[in-house]
Amino acid sequence: MLLVTAVALALVYQHLNKPAQSHAAAATPAMAVTTAAARLQLVDDSVSVTGSVSAWDPLSVGAEVNGLRIQSVAVEEGDFVRKGQPLARLNSALLTAQLKQARARLAASEATLRKSIQPNRREEILALAAALAQAEANVAQGEAQLKQARVNLKNAEVNDRRYAELLRVGAVSNQDAETKQVAADTAQQDVRGSEAKLTAARFMVEQAREKLLVAQRGGRAEDVDISRAAIAETRAQVQQLEDEIQQTVIRAPDDGLISGRNAHIGDITAAGRPLFSMIRRNRLELRAQVCDLDLPRFKAGQPVRISTREDEPGKVVGKVMLVSPQVDPTTRLGTVRIALPANAGLKPGMFVRGQVLLGHRQALVVPVSSLVTRNGASFVFTLDGRRAVSRPVKVGAPGDDVVEVTSGLSPGEPVVAAGARFLSDNDTVRVGDQ
Repeated sequence: MLLVTAVALALVYQHLNKPAQSHAAAATPAMAVTTAAARLQLVDDSVSVTGSVSAWDPLSVGAEVNGLRIQSVAVEEGDFVRKGQPLARLNSALLTAQLKQARARLAASEATLRKSIQPNRREEILALAAALAQAEANVAQGEAQLKQARVNLKNAEVNDRRYAELLRVGAVSNQDAETKQVAADTAQQDVRGSEAKLTAARFMVEQAREKLLVAQRGGRAEDVDISRAAIAETRAQVQQLEDEIQQTVIRAPDDGLISGRNAHIGDITAAGRPLFSMIRRNRLELRAQVCDLDLPRFKAGQPVRISTREDEPGKVVGKVMLVSPQVDPTTRLGTVRIALPANAGLKPGMFVRGQVLLGHRQALVVPVSSLVTRNGASFVFTLDGRRAVSRPVKVGAPGDDVVEVTSGLSPGEPVVAAGARFLSDNDTVRVGDQ
């Protein structure tokens, strides 16, 4: 009896509920949408490229004179400098003293030439004797400098070995060990320079002694030639020292932006060590790697829209500057160099995307509002009677108000334009005015 009663109640409930469900279904409103037909139109033909921003012509500025201490630094990173502007100054005291000595030797050589030409007199012989004394004094000074340089070298080598051992056990940093190694190399160069100077000074002593003997015996034609040769040699030394003193002022080789500074007061200059990095004329570029099949489509002068984020439209406009004449045989990629505007806020090392505009082509497009992207898939809604049916599509380059469809639609097919993003598959729709 209980079972019969339950079945009866269930039948009564279904009978009473059917009208309510039918009424609710009939009352569900259809969503109002508008449609637009997929159509062919001219769109921008473009190729996407990526890469890092780099300097158009990076410059490394170093010292031409080795073994001198940096006395002052005049610029910082981010400064824009002009060609010839001083960047740093080196201590030129030693070179200035050597220049004074060379000028003194030049004056002595010129006096010797005059005395070689004129009849020898007592005062001439005394002058030659003074020149010899000066040359011998230079030898003594050179010997003292060489001795001091060797002592410095010995100390530097001891410190170098000691710091190398400490570096091996992790007691000091690599920078400290490298500093001691550079000091040892500098000391070695000082020894070599002192030895060369001492050799030259001894040669000058021999010349001065020979001139004095000749003057005591009387002037000859050979003496005049020797004196002139000595003058030429000394003048060359003076010119060399003057050039080296000018090189103690490190100047900008061209207009540009200081992108790196490795110069610090007290550092010792060394060959091959850059002190400053510059972006020549503050010009930046994007070096994009392009497939060999697309490379012939690039021409100098083509505009490029640059963006730093994938979801950001390209507001910065660059220009194709140079297309590589060759392709890497391994990767089948060629390089396209794209000039970037200097005032766009881009920095070397930034990763950017570029859209290179190659011209126009015919493409199938739909309104941007009709494209729906969910879970990484793109689709549009077509109509099957009063029902909206989703259609997967593949899209190409987006425009301002339309988007290219590369597959999934045919020209003339209607798609839901307004209201597509609020629909689900098989929703009931009502087409309004287009």
